[in-house]
Amino acid sequence: MSNTFAPVVNDPLTNGHVVNANNCPTDDQDVRKELRKLGEPITLFGEREVERRERLLRLLSEQRHTDFGIAELERSDDNLMEHTSEEEVDEEEFYTPGLDELLASRKYILETSVEKAARRLKLQKQQATDYDAARTLKHRRHINSELGEFELNGTYTLQGNTRTLSGIRVNSSDNKVACGSWDGNFFILERGSPDNFKQVCRLAPGNHTEKVTIAWSPNEEDLLVSGGAEGTLNVWKVTGESKLKPSTSVKQAHSGRIAKTEFHPSGKYVTTTSHDQTWKMWDLNRMKDFLVEQEGHDKEVCAASFHPDGSILATGGLDAIGRIWDLRSGRSIAVLQGHIKGIYSMDWSPNGYHLASASGDCSVKIWDMRKTEAELFSIPAHTKLVSDVRFLQRIENSPLAVAQTDETGNNPKVLDASGSCLATSSFDGTVKLWSADNWVAVKTLRGHTDKVTSCDISRNGLYVVSCGWDRVMRVWSKLV
Repeated sequence: MSNTFAPVVNDPLTNGHVVNANNCPTDDQDVRKELRKLGEPITLFGEREVERRERLLRLLSEQRHTDFGIAELERSDDNLMEHTSEEEVDEEEFYTPGLDELLASRKYILETSVEKAARRLKLQKQQATDYDAARTLKHRRHINSELGEFELNGTYTLQGNTRTLSGIRVNSSDNKVACGSWDGNFFILERGSPDNFKQVCRLAPGNHTEKVTIAWSPNEEDLLVSGGAEGTLNVWKVTGESKLKPSTSVKQAHSGRIAKTEFHPSGKYVTTTSHDQTWKMWDLNRMKDFLVEQEGHDKEVCAASFHPDGSILATGGLDAIGRIWDLRSGRSIAVLQGHIKGIYSMDWSPNGYHLASASGDCSVKIWDMRKTEAELFSIPAHTKLVSDVRFLQRIENSPLAVAQTDETGNNPKVLDASGSCLATSSFDGTVKLWSADNWVAVKTLRGHTDKVTSCDISRNGLYVVSCGWDRVMRVWSKLV
């Protein structure tokens, strides 16, 4: 009887197709690119660089029978150039001529950001010199205790609104709140005393079609910008009128929906991110054309946040990638990889080196710009998509901060409360407050009856606002 054996599919000993490991890239970024060309996930859960390269080798050894049709790794350099696709050519870096105004803006950003960075570092050095562990611990515990007493303090139905509220932001003076809506409007509410809000105005019809995003100026309490699904960028001055009209309007600022608008810390520039996979920067004094149009994401760009010094910009998109852009040179200086679903919101801590990103993978990741190889911490924040993340921003003499003594009970001193906490909102219907030193949940705010689309913390830290699919704005604070 003759011995017969069934052929083994993809057996390198029988099919003669063995990939030389020396021809396989060793750099992890190159490995990811080759996996993407093969139509495979660029990373698997828990997979490390060595395991990812081994997976690429295994896939290439099976190439003949799986008919991937890609064999760049085994071709000669000449052969590779002959078969380079048009898509691969499009991925090469390219440069476009810049305006004189762009050069001027970069010089301005360079000068002002260096000054701000110097002041910030001087303050941080002084804090490090004066550091007292016992006083700092008391300070943190006091803030967490105050936040832990936040409760629902008001629910506001917006007159004239017909759809989901898409975004909410508090102005720089903590006396006004703007709510964007999916019906193409935004609404302004004015804060009384104590936390009572009254709707004072809305925009005139016909300016946006739907899904409005808004942002307040950091320097002028009545100035804000908005973007909509039609791609229009509008600048507004909130006056006593009940129906606002834009002071400046840029039609077709983007070819797709504007997902996010953000003011530069100087108040002179605005950035917009869009579903057309680009972000742009605009000069408020010259809105007829953008200063910068930047590609870099493979899918819709949903998130943007300026560094507190104004030197760099963080963007995130539905490609699950975060990018850090140097506004002084226009270059991408870091890529943040770790989320497995799209990034919907990003925010910088006032300390200048921590960045938070909120994702559809239900997590909030904290990135340390002093070490960008991986996230500093991953918070399993919610059970559904995380729609927004906001740090408590810098303010002098915050009511959250009170004088704390040292270990001996002497030498009372007030510490800085900025950046000590952050708020997140989620499609699981909750808003959560987190300590920003150990990333532990301090309070879960329940009250929305549907998905929460956005949240914000007042600069004084005394209240939190949120909105969502239930079409109401809710205010959370310590009840008195």
